[in-house]
This record gives sequence, structure tokens and C-alpha cells, in this order.
Amino acid sequence: MLTVIAKLLKILNSEDSPSAVGWAIALAFVFAMLPLFSVAKWAVVVLVAMLRVNLSAFILFSALFALLAWLFDPWLNQFGLWLLTLPSLKEFWQALYGSPIGEALALNNTLALSTLLLSIVALVPVYWGGVGMIRLYRSKLKARFDQWRIVSILKSTKVYKIYQSLSA
Repeated sequence: MLTVIAKLLKILNSEDSPSAVGWAIALAFVFAMLPLFSVAKWAVVVLVAMLRVNLSAFILFSALFALLAWLFDPWLNQFGLWLLTLPSLKEFWQALYGSPIGEALALNNTLALSTLLLSIVALVPVYWGGVGMIRLYRSKLKARFDQWRIVSILKSTKVYKIYQSLSA
């Protein structure tokens, strides 16, 4: 747990642009939401390897969002089932299943469908939320946090030593 806190502090205080960290957070959300053996999940891995994103942020937020995905799994399954059983979309789903993309993405699976849709819809808002969080912390909150007495106490603890070792 201490290492996770130290890594989060390292990400917040890194020299990486807020955009690079924001994309790492957004792609981590997509990665964590998708089922393990989804082609889309591995496409995200390739995208992360090709783009300039903060890899530490991607790994950390993937783990955090995976917990969120696990919590919402029952509702996402129900949403996917609802979408797949809508009579008005029956022909659309049949056409999609017959296509190579539909088969590769396993869109006949309730969880694969709902998580892919959620990931696509939430990608840009999660990105802007991450960028906003980083900018807010770096411009206003970091200076305030450094002035708190508790921060000076924490700097003398093992968490700060772990953070320093990660920064070196």
C-alpha cells in the first residue's frame, strides 16, 4: 500500500505533461474495463506501447480501475444483456456477428459489449478528468500540501523514503 501511495505521488510530481498522464489514465480505464481475452484489450496495450504515455500511471490506474470494473461487473452484464435483447437492434447484432470485427471483439458476449461501449463513451471524459486532476494538483494543491504539518511528518516516514527511492 505504501508503494502505491509513493507511485501516485511520483506520477503527480513527475515532469511528464498532464496530457501524457491523462492519456495513461484514460487508456488504463479502457484496459481495465475490457474482458481479459478481448482483442480490444490487446489493442490498448499496443496503443500504449506506441504512444507517449506515462507507463507508471497506466499500470497503477489499470489496477485501480480493475477493482472498479469488478464492482460494476453485474450491472455491466445486465446492460449488455439488455442491449443484445432489444428487438429493434436484432438485425444490427446479426449483421455485426457475421462481420470479422464483430467476431474478433466477441460482441455477442454481454460483458464484452457493455464494457467496450462504456470504454468508448468514457474515454474522452476520463482523459480530461485526468488532465484536470494533474493540472489542479500541480498548480494549486502541491504548494498547499507541502505547507501542511502532516506532510512534514510524513516526509520523515517510510512512505517518503520509498517515494525518494522511486524518484532516484
